[in-house]
Amino acid sequence: MTPEQSARLFVGMQQILSLWRDRLCAEATKKFPEKVTAFRPEMAVHGKFGEPCPVCGCLVQRIVYAENECNYCPRCQTGGKLLADRSLSRLLKDDWPRTIEEWEECRSS
Repeated sequence: MTPEQSARLFVGMQQILSLWRDRLCAEATKKFPEKVTAFRPEMAVHGKFGEPCPVCGCLVQRIVYAENECNYCPRCQTGGKLLADRSLSRLLKDDWPRTIEEWEECRSS
């Protein structure tokens, strides 16, 4: 990652975190939140495994670790690269698709 990319990522993360902090604080001033969840319909891909990305339409992928999961768009967020889900990639080894194109090809056959 270049220094310019790192700087852009840092600024983007600060903006998104500030936006969500402000939204949640505004929500909490109206009344105490009864249902606390990390999954919000307004979020682009968080908690939306298997649904289309609102930007590019690619299916949202996930990485599962322990009792947690991380959702991401392989086209928008990783440049088409599928991130390794530790349990599945260990099981599949060389058959684990490395790109979204390989994954889509596997799904269609």
